[in-house]
Amino acid sequence: MSNAQELSTLLVSLQNTLKLQSALIAKFEQREMRMQAAFDQRMQALQREVAQAHRRVDGIVGEAGAQIAKEAKDAVAPVAAQYDREVSTTSAQLKKANKTVWMWFGAAGAILLLVLLVGWAVLGYYRRELVIVKDELSRYENAIPVLQAYYASDVAICGGRVCVNVDPGGQRAGNERQYRQARPRP
Repeated sequence: MSNAQELSTLLVSLQNTLKLQSALIAKFEQREMRMQAAFDQRMQALQREVAQAHRRVDGIVGEAGAQIAKEAKDAVAPVAAQYDREVSTTSAQLKKANKTVWMWFGAAGAILLLVLLVGWAVLGYYRRELVIVKDELSRYENAIPVLQAYYASDVAICGGRVCVNVDPGGQRAGNERQYRQARPRP
């Protein structure tokens, strides 16, 4: 029986080992569950801390953004004020220059008007002169036949009068036939 006793001892030992292993497995499972619960708690705590860190970072960034905007405004304000003053100065100078330009245009317009008036007066003067010269030319044109007749006749000025060398056999003219045609020039 030694075999049966050994077998029974072995079975008892195996049962004890199995019980021990079961207890160990149960202990390992409990430990694993505790570790899992602790891990989950730590993960949740870590997630809360990360969320808080995000909120803090967002707060810091928001405050930093506001601070940067304020500092940028403070830094740009003097430059903007200087720019505004320079624009105002330039605008005033342009207005002054604009007045000067309008004065020049006014002066140029006045000079142009004066030149036109003087030109109109000169043109009127020359028109009157042309009328006078035209009348004089008309008189000269009317005198041409008289001068042509004078040069075509044998006449001379004698003591302020025209002396005619009368052809004794020539025709006589006039109401009483007292005038004689002048002899043609040789």
